[in-house]
Amino acid sequence: MIKIYSSEAQAGLGEQISNNTIAYTVPVSTHVPTTHEKQIAKLFTTDAIDAKKSVEQFDLYYINSVLVSTGWNKNDDVFDTKETWTARNTPEDKQFNFMHSEDDIIGHITGNWVLDAEGNTIPDDSEELPEKFDIITSAVMYNSWSSAEKQEWMSSLIQEIEAGEWFVSMEAIFNNFDYAIVTPEGKHKIIARKEESSFLTKHLRIYGGTGEYEGHKLGRLLRNIAFSGKGLVSKPANPRSVIFTGNKPFQNSQASEIETFNIDSEKEKSSMADENITLLQKQIDELKSELVEAKSREDSLTQQLNELDTKSLKDEVDVLTADVAEKTETIAKLEETVVILEVEKKESTEALAEREETLAKLQAEIDTANAEAHKAARLAALTEAGLDTEDAEAKLESFADATDEMFEEIVKLVASTPKVEEEVAEEEAQADEAEAEEDEETDEAEASADEDVLEEAEEVAEASLTDAGETDEVADARTSASDWLRSNVLKSTANLED
Repeated sequence: MIKIYSSEAQAGLGEQISNNTIAYTVPVSTHVPTTHEKQIAKLFTTDAIDAKKSVEQFDLYYINSVLVSTGWNKNDDVFDTKETWTARNTPEDKQFNFMHSEDDIIGHITGNWVLDAEGNTIPDDSEELPEKFDIITSAVMYNSWSSAEKQEWMSSLIQEIEAGEWFVSMEAIFNNFDYAIVTPEGKHKIIARKEESSFLTKHLRIYGGTGEYEGHKLGRLLRNIAFSGKGLVSKPANPRSVIFTGNKPFQNSQASEIETFNIDSEKEKSSMADENITLLQKQIDELKSELVEAKSREDSLTQQLNELDTKSLKDEVDVLTADVAEKTETIAKLEETVVILEVEKKESTEALAEREETLAKLQAEIDTANAEAHKAARLAALTEAGLDTEDAEAKLESFADATDEMFEEIVKLVASTPKVEEEVAEEEAQADEAEAEEDEETDEAEASADEDVLEEAEEVAEASLTDAGETDEVADARTSASDWLRSNVLKSTANLED
C-alpha cells in the first residue's frame, strides 16, 4: 500500500496513487521479442532460445517479447537500473491472459533473460550493469483445446498475431516511487518522495500534470517492482499507451539525490498556501450564498405566518375539537355495550351449565330404566323357556355381559331341554315293558342315545357362543353356558334310571 501524503490528498490524488499497478503494451510476434535489429539477430542464437526451440511441442504456440526496458519511457515512468535488475526474474511462471482478464488464461510465461543494448545476454552474476538493458520474456499459448469453439478462437488469434494485429501488455505492481528529475542544464537527479516533496506528485503526467516543474522535467521512478504477468491485447486506440523499446536513458548510477528545497520548495509551499486560501475563500463564499438564501427563506416563512387567517385556523380547531368529543362519546357508549354483553355472556354460560347438569341426571335415569327393562325382559325369556325364577335370576347374573344375539341362543337351548327329557322318559317306559332278556340291549341303546343327545346340545351351545365373537366377555359367557349345561342338562340325564 503506497502511503498518501497530505499535499497529494489535498490535490485529490489519493485514489490514483493507491492504484499501484501499471500495464505497458508492446508489439508481439512469433519468436521476435524486440524491434532492435541487433537484438533480433542475437536473440535466436542465445542458448536459452536454442534450448527452448529444441523441445517445442505442437500443442503450444511460442512467442517472445520485450517486457520492459530501463530508462525513461513515454509515459514519464522511469525504470531504474537497480530496481529493474532486481525484478528481472519475477515474470517467470506468471499468467498470460487475454485482454488482462484473469478469467481468460491462454498460456503462461516460461522464462526471462536480460539483453544489453547490443543484444548480448547479461549473466545473472554480473557485478556491473549497463545503464541500458531489456528484460525479454518467452511465453506459450495453449494451442490445443477440447472445445471446438475455443480451438477455432485460438487458431484465429494465432493467425492475427502473425499478421501483427495483437500486442502484449506487461503487468506489474510496485509499492512506492520517487521523483526522477532532469534539470534545465540536463543533469539527472533523484528526489525521494516524502511529505516535504510530495507536492511534486500532482505535476507528474501520470497524475494529470504537465511533467514539468519550474523548468525541471519530472518522472515517476518506480520502487520495489514485481512483474505479475502479461496480457494479449488488441492494438490500443491511444498511441501513448504503446510503449516501444528505445526509452530515453536516465543515468541512474550517476543521478544524485537532492532535497526538495533545492528546487524552491518554499515557493511551492507558498503556492500551495495560496491555493488553500483560494479554496477556503471559495468555501466561505458558498456558505455566505447559502446563508443569504436561508435568510431569504426565513423571511418568506415569517411573512407567510403573519399573513395567516387566524379565524379560519380557530374554526378548523373547533371542528377538530367537536370531532374528538364525538368520537370520545362513541367510544364510551361502545365500552358500555361491551360491559353489558359480557354480563349477558356470563349469565348465558351459567344457565347452559345448569341445563347440561339437568340433562345429565335425566339421561342417567333413562339409562337405569332401560337397564332394568332389559334385565326384566331377559328374566321373562328365561322363565318362559322353562326355568323357575330363582334359576332364571342366577343364570341372568351369569350371562349379564352376553350380547342380545348370544342370549337368544342360550334361551333356545334352555327351551329345548325338556324335550330331551321327555324322549328319555318315553324310552324308559318302553324299556320297562320289554322282555327281561332284552334289558342289557335296551340299556346299551339308551346309553348311546344319551351321549348323542348331550353331545348335540353341547355343540349347539358352543356354536352359538362362538358366533358372538371371541372377546374376553364372550369367552366367559361361553364357559358359563357350558357349565350350566353340564350342571343342569347333563346332570339330569345322567341320573336317569335304566
